[in-house]
Order: sequence, then C-alpha cells, then structure tokens
Amino acid sequence: MEQLSTNKKIFFLILLLVVVLTGLRFSWIYYFAEENFPSVENGFLDMRAADFSGNKYYSLEGEWGFFPDERIDPADPPAFSHATTVPALWDHTLLNTEDTLLGEGSYYLELELPEDMDKDLGVRFYEINSAAAIYSNGELVYARNDLDHEYGDRGMDYGPVDITLSPPEDGRLELVIHVSNHAIEIRGGMARDVLIGSDDALASLSFASKALQLSAGLVLALHAVYAFILFGIQRQSRTRLLLLFGLMLSLFATGVFIDDEVLVMLPVSLPDYFKMLLTIFILTLFVMFLIIARTVHVSEKFIRPIAVFFVLLAMTALMYPIAGYTHFTSTVMLIFFVFALAMLVITIRSISRGNVYGYFILIFLIAYTSNMTWGALIKLNVLQFPFYPMDFIFSMMALMGLVLKQHVDITRENRKQADIIIENEKNKDRFLANTAHELRNPLHGIMTVNDTLLNQLEAKPKEAIRDDLLLNRKIGQQMKFILDDLRDFTLLKESRVRLMPEAVAVHPMVQTILDILHFQLDSRFVTFKTDLPEDLPPLLADQERLFQVLYNLLHNAVKFTKEGSISVTARHLPSSGMVHLIIADTGSGIQEADQERLFIPYEQGDGSDRGGLGLGLNISRELTGLHEGKLQIESREECGTEVHIHWPAAEGGKINHVPLFEQETERSKKPVVHQVNDAEFSRILISDDDAGNLELLEKALEDEYSITKALSGKEALKLIQTSRFDLVISDVMMPEMSGYELTAAIRKEYDLIQLPVLLLTARYHPADIAAGFQAGANDYVSKPFELAEFKARVATLTQLKQSVYKQIETEAAWLQSQIRPHFLYNTLNTIASLGHYDTDKMVDLLYEFGDYLKNSFRSPSKDGFITLEEEMNLIRPYLYIQKTRFADQLATEIDIKNEADILVPPLAVQTLVENAVNHGALKNRGNGTVLLYASSHKTHAEIVISDNGPGRADDLLKRLEETSASGIGLKNTQDRIKALNGEGLLITDNPGGGIRITITLPKRNLR
Repeated sequence: MEQLSTNKKIFFLILLLVVVLTGLRFSWIYYFAEENFPSVENGFLDMRAADFSGNKYYSLEGEWGFFPDERIDPADPPAFSHATTVPALWDHTLLNTEDTLLGEGSYYLELELPEDMDKDLGVRFYEINSAAAIYSNGELVYARNDLDHEYGDRGMDYGPVDITLSPPEDGRLELVIHVSNHAIEIRGGMARDVLIGSDDALASLSFASKALQLSAGLVLALHAVYAFILFGIQRQSRTRLLLLFGLMLSLFATGVFIDDEVLVMLPVSLPDYFKMLLTIFILTLFVMFLIIARTVHVSEKFIRPIAVFFVLLAMTALMYPIAGYTHFTSTVMLIFFVFALAMLVITIRSISRGNVYGYFILIFLIAYTSNMTWGALIKLNVLQFPFYPMDFIFSMMALMGLVLKQHVDITRENRKQADIIIENEKNKDRFLANTAHELRNPLHGIMTVNDTLLNQLEAKPKEAIRDDLLLNRKIGQQMKFILDDLRDFTLLKESRVRLMPEAVAVHPMVQTILDILHFQLDSRFVTFKTDLPEDLPPLLADQERLFQVLYNLLHNAVKFTKEGSISVTARHLPSSGMVHLIIADTGSGIQEADQERLFIPYEQGDGSDRGGLGLGLNISRELTGLHEGKLQIESREECGTEVHIHWPAAEGGKINHVPLFEQETERSKKPVVHQVNDAEFSRILISDDDAGNLELLEKALEDEYSITKALSGKEALKLIQTSRFDLVISDVMMPEMSGYELTAAIRKEYDLIQLPVLLLTARYHPADIAAGFQAGANDYVSKPFELAEFKARVATLTQLKQSVYKQIETEAAWLQSQIRPHFLYNTLNTIASLGHYDTDKMVDLLYEFGDYLKNSFRSPSKDGFITLEEEMNLIRPYLYIQKTRFADQLATEIDIKNEADILVPPLAVQTLVENAVNHGALKNRGNGTVLLYASSHKTHAEIVISDNGPGRADDLLKRLEETSASGIGLKNTQDRIKALNGEGLLITDNPGGGIRITITLPKRNLR
C-alpha cells in the first residue's frame, strides 16, 4: 500500500509539472503570437488592411521570389521565374549544387501598405545565413558580413537582424535581400521567420527577448560562481554536487549567451560555432547524468561506461565533418530523449525506494526535457516566439532545491554527528572508566588469590592450591578477552582484518563453544539446546572469526540469562545460498528503545553494568558483514532475545581440517577399522571425526603403541567401556560429542592418572585450553604440531599411567612375598601334626599345598591380568589348607559362573579372601563362614567376598584411609581395582554381621 501511494504521488507530480510547464509555455506563445494575416503569394502581399498603429506585428511567411546564384539590381528588380518558401533553408536544387547549401541568391518581396502610415516600420529577420544586404525600394538599409566571404572566415555575425524602415509615401514597399553563404554547408537562406510591424512593436519584442535571455544567463552564471565558491570553501566528498552544479550552470549560461539572440559573438567560424553549441549540449547532458547518478545512487559499474560514452560523443562532435552535422545532431537529440527517459525511470524507482532527493531530479528532468523539446520545435521553425526562460528557471530551482536540501541535511547530519561526537566523548570517558573497572576487578582477584596462597601455602592442601591457580587462570582469561576485543575493534575500524575463508562445520564449533561456556555458568540453572540438522552444509568462513562471532553471541546469551535455556538452531536456505542460524535465550531481553544502540561501540543496550566493554556485538556484526552475511537481533523485554545470523554456505565445499603435522604426508584412503596391535605395547585410543587425521596419528604412533581408532566421541566412549587403554587422544571439535564432553565423561569414571587424556585443537586460545583442563584433560596440543614434540607428550602420559600401575603391581608382589613365609610355616606345621593322627588327610593336604605352590610361581600375564579360573586355582588350595588347619572353625561357600571368562588383576581376589578369612570368619569363635560369588553380566562382571565376622565396613574403610602397615595389602588391591573401574571396592556391612566386599569390573576385561 505504501509503495502504491508513493507511485501515485509520483504520477500526480509528473502530471502537475507537465500541465504547469505546458500551460505557461502556451501562455507565453499566445502573448507574443503575431497577428493572423494571409501568407505571401508569388512574391506579393497586400497589407493595406493591416494595423500598424499598436504593438502588433505580422509574419511574412509564404512564397517569396527567388533568383538563384544572382544578385539582382535592387533598384530595378527583374521578374522572377522561381519562388521559394520563407522561412526555410534554400533548396540546393535551385542553386544547382549537390548536397550542399553553399551558394548565393536574391530574395524578392513586394508589399502593399496603408498609405496613411505615420510610424516607422520594423522588420525582424530571425536567421539569415550567412551574409546579407537588405534593400528597401532600391536603397541599402542593412548589411551583414561580406557577401564575398570565404569558407572558414572567422568573426562573422550571426543571430536575428532588426531593421527600421521609413513608411513609403505611395504605400508600395519592395524588399530585395542579397544572401550569400560560403561559410557553412548545412545552413543557407532565410531559415526562420520574418516579422513586420511598427518599429516600436518589434523593438519591444527584441528588447524583451534579449533582456530575458541576458537575465537568465546572468542568473545562471552568478549561481555557478556561488556554487564554485561554496565548493572551494567546503571541499569535502559530500560537496562534489556543488562542483557538478556549478559546471552545469556554467554550461547553461554559456548556451544561453551564444544561442537564440546571440548576446555574445564568438570569434570563430560558423562551422566551429555549431560544433561548439552541440558540444556544450553534450557536456551538459554528461554533467546532468553525473548529478542524477550521484543523487539517485546509480551503480558505479554503470556510471563509468556511460561517462566514457559522453566524453567520446563530445570529442566526436568536435571532430565530425560539418557536412553531415544535420544527421549527427538528430542522432544526438535521439540519444538525449532516450537518456531522459532512462533517467526518468531510474529517478522514479529511486523515489519509490524512499530517496527524497529524487523529487528534485524529477522536476529538473521534466523541465529540462520540456525546454529541449520546445527548443527543437523552434529550430525546426515549427513555432516562433521570444526567448522563454521559465523552463530554465524551473530547472535551476530544482537544482538549487536539491543543493539546499542536501545542505540542510548535511547541516542536520553535522549537528547530529556533533551530538554523537559529544556523546561518544562521554561514552569514551565511560569506556575508560569501564575498562579500568574491568581490568581492576580481575587484577584485584588475582592479587587476592595470590596473597591467600602466600599466606596459607603450607597449610593448604594441594587440591585447594590447584583450585586457586585455576581460578587465577580463569580471571586472567577474562582480562585477555577484554584486550582481544580492543585489538579486533581497532583492526575492524582500520579495515585491516584479513580473512581466510574455508568450509567450516557448524556443529563441532557450536558444541565446543557450549562446552567452554558450560564452565562459566557457575551454579545457574541454564540449559543448552542445539538443533543442527545432520545434512547442514558447512559455512564459508574464516574459522577463527566464525568462532569469535559465535562465542561473543553465546557468551552474551549466558551473561544475560540467569535461568532458563539457550538454544542454537540452524536451517539451510538453498534459494539464497545461506545458512540461517538462530541463537535464542530466555534471559532478560532488551527494551525496544535500546535495540538501536546495541551495535554502537561502547554501548550496552540498557546501559546496565553487566561487565564487558560493549564491543562484542559491534565486532560480531562487522565480522559477519565481512563474510557477506547479515546479523540481526529481535528481543522483547523479559521475554528473551533471538540473534539471527545469515551466513554464506560453502555449497559442495569440503571441510578443511587443520593439518596435524607441520609437514603432512599424503593421507591414506583406507577405511577406518578398529585395530588393536600387540598387547605388550601401551594401548592408545584416538578419537577424531576426520579419517585422514586418524590415519596420520596411527602411522605416527603404531610402531611404539597399540592403536585403536574412533570416528566420534560417542564411539570412543563405548570403546573405553569395553577395553582398557593407557591414553586417550581426542580432537576437540567433533560432531555429536566434543572432545570436552568426552573428557568430562571419562573423568566421571577415571582420574587423571588412571586414564590420561591428550586433547588436540586447531585453536591455541586460553579459553579453549582452560575449558580442556577444567574438563579434565592432562595435556593440550595445538595443530599443526611438531611430530617429535607430540610423541614426547604421548610418551610422558603413557609412562605416567604405566609407572603408577607398575608401582601398584610391585607393591602387590612385595606384599605377597611378605605373606608367603608366614603362611608356608603354618602350613608345614599343620602337615607335620596330621602325620601323627591322620595320614590320609595329610596326603590330601600335601597335594593341595603342591597346587598352591605351583600356581604361586606361575609367570605373570603380559597385560597384567589373569582369568578368575587361574586366580581360583590359588584360592581353592588356600581355603582347603585353612579349613584343614582350623577344622570346624571355618566354612566356605563358592558359587562362580563362567570363571574362565572373567579377567582379574593377579592376587586381587586372593588378598580379599585372605582378609575375609583372617580378619573376619576366624574371629567368629568357631562359626566362621566365607562366601565367594562371581557372575558375568552384559556390561560387567561382579565378584562378591563376604564373611560373618565381627568386623564393620566403617572400620575397614577407615583402615584403607589410614594406610597402616596392617592394611597395606587391602589398600593396594583397592588402588588396583580403582584403576580399572574408577570406583574401587564397594565395602558394605552384611545384614547378619560381617563385611561384604563387591568388585565390579567393566566388561572390557572379559575375553
């Protein structure tokens, strides 16, 4: 509707202008129109009925007598045999010339005037080409130029001719005009109207025309001077219009002075004069085009070729042969009307788009086109009237209005900018205060933490010190973010940001940012949600800058959301080749009045003190714009905010992964398979969504380690649940589950030593590193990295895991060596005592004792595990020996299913059984019982050792914490089991008394 209303306004404005300009023109024509009178016929006109007393005048158009190529005697003119039309260019056929109007001849006219005339007559010849001698009743009354002039002569007069004649006594007036044209091929004879009337009437007509033309020329020239002066005073880019305005008015004024009444005679030949007129007209069109193009915002790609065209056209006008100028002039006029129509359409479209300057251009175009149209009719002798200034006045007023409007707008804009500058100065003061505040706060925090550490260094536990150092690091990161924003804002302001666009996957990047921000939520109840389609194409972006934009926007959402949710959704828009990202939060929202200020540097919407410098949104929008994208914000107070990002999609683009090593080899194209090499190597799990990276890492490590590969975080987590690994190497940015999420999931089951994690990332940013360590990573490597450095880090982490585990194994072996001598001594005493009263039982005991010794001396497993069946081969003889020694004081119950399929650490179950016998069942005064159960489930194996002794679970747990000499064997077993399942032993009280110990081993330990 609004568009329709604008179009109606334009239509009515055009209609009004045409009606007004045409009405004024017709009024002017009517006012200066000659009296109606019969035309000249056969060289004679009877004017005795004409009225020469007032301001009336008559046209002498019609058939004049003509003597080609002859200067007749004006005193005794002969009878003529040819007649020619006046006004008109003479006919070259009468001159006996071919395709040229060069030549000479004589015009003859006889008039019969009233006999009682008492006033002088006046005759006005609008155009005689090129030299003339005018005779009245045989007497020379006027001569212009030399009848014997030559082609190329300079300084010849041209323009209208006014003569005064005394009234003839007998009322008979003979006019003989000798006309000679040797100066210009395209004009000859009396080409325009001839008027006769009282001398006062024609003098008044001539004066009015010349005065109006002179006034118009002077006004145009003065305004041109004003424009040049203003341009000289205000030489700014926005005042170029003044220069163009001055040039156009100068061309207008020049054309007015040298055309029509010809107020200024140029010392040039007639051909050069006509060339100058046409060149001035073409240059006027050129400057007019520049003014219109700049005002209605024509594209630069159109301006340059059209400007070149006009320059070439002007040069052609100067060099074109004058003989063909009639056709060339017609072509130029056709170009003008096509140009005027095109500019009119462009101007109307510009107005429809809200360009108010277009109205001035519209008025100018219509007025100037009107002037040129009527001017062409005058040149073609269709109409004849004095100089008409109104079209020039309308054109000039339109241009003046345009310049004044722009000047007013510039003045307003300057005032507005001045207010903005003043406000910016205040903002900068606030900004400096905010910056000092933002930097002072973290500095104060760092100093406080450091002072606390210094004062309590010896008293604080290591974990507390570590937490304080992590807090210091987090505070330092906040300071770095502030400095990064300041740096990037300066780079954007100076247009020094360089982009390296590539195909970047959205999901891994969003997930990585959410993982980083997750650690900044503190205790707030905020949830993250993502809806990113699997078939979403990658974005064409500089990866670092895209990360910065998304991080800034999501960080803002976190900052302004106390509770609720923050969601990231994306949709592909194939028609526009864009991806539409929406970041929505349920936070406090933004008032409508504050939304316009969101992207202004140093502004913070509602002005509330929420931290930060107010640069993040401005930087994000600028970076989005540099990628030919668009960023918009929709918000309602207390309802939350939505940020809409339209970013170009990398259609068909392959995601470019950062090379792992500084000199990357050709990637293998073989499909990824889960492969485990020789078990004597340390086992490493590598997780990366890029199969090429997996192949490279495997090739780098396979000679020294057993490698297992996973193409996602979820797949890696499943492998960790089913197999044992000494190290996990994971890329940070992966779909579905990022490296941060994978690390956090691992830390729920394993501590830093039990399963080290090494993270790989393409970004070496403090926030990324901090997020990795907070998630539980042991180390962090930025791609691309040196292979030697990478291998050294891997070796350090695997050796850490193995050295700790070997220490536990060595400790277990040492404990066993301490236990065995005492057990062997007691067993041998029992065998000796049985020899006195029960030899059969002694023999059975000897066999069991032999089995015990044989199993005790077995070789350890290469991977540090034995089957439960092998462990039971040691436990059963032990229990038989103990039952034999203590007779009815000890009873056992064993229920084990699939013992050959369960893997356990050596001596782990035996140690717990010995503890249950010695510290549990045998303490029950003759009624002790030890129960041993084992079962294999889908995801894990469960082993239960239970006794009915007087012990309590709390006491046993306390012994484990104290790590006394008496409990060191149990503590060692606890450490070994915890290294496997992340939890250790589950120690509880039996309902009927005694202690129940449960071992849960993940199914990864099942063969």
